[in-house]
Amino acid sequence: MKMRINIHDGVVSFTSGSIGPATERAEFLRSSLGRTVNSKKAHGTKYQYDFDPETGVSATAFFDGEQLNRVFLMMTIPNDADRRWTEALELERKAKHDHWLAQELGNPPYECKWGSITSDFDPRGCSSEIIIVYDR
Repeated sequence: MKMRINIHDGVVSFTSGSIGPATERAEFLRSSLGRTVNSKKAHGTKYQYDFDPETGVSATAFFDGEQLNRVFLMMTIPNDADRRWTEALELERKAKHDHWLAQELGNPPYECKWGSITSDFDPRGCSSEIIIVYDR
């Protein structure tokens, strides 16, 4: 996996490009990452784009108007191919996220001058994600 999060500026780099707090929506859509968009949702000035930036990672970018405000990252696990989601499997995914973050960034919390990074498990949605929030 080539994915990296730059703790100093909040830029997330993948094999197919990068995204960060200065990325504007139109720029994202023209980029190599924007060309991998699988689905998009819009509500007023809020936009959500699901994309696959590299093998083993799926991502969602959230824009408010032209400004990127959040990125969700999810690493794949073997059971994803079966499309089975259970709490136990999602907790395995969270452990994978936690381990990767600790290897890349050290121990949490990951509070930065530009925003924050968390590893979250949502029991209601039965999902685990790395969440990057850019403070504005």
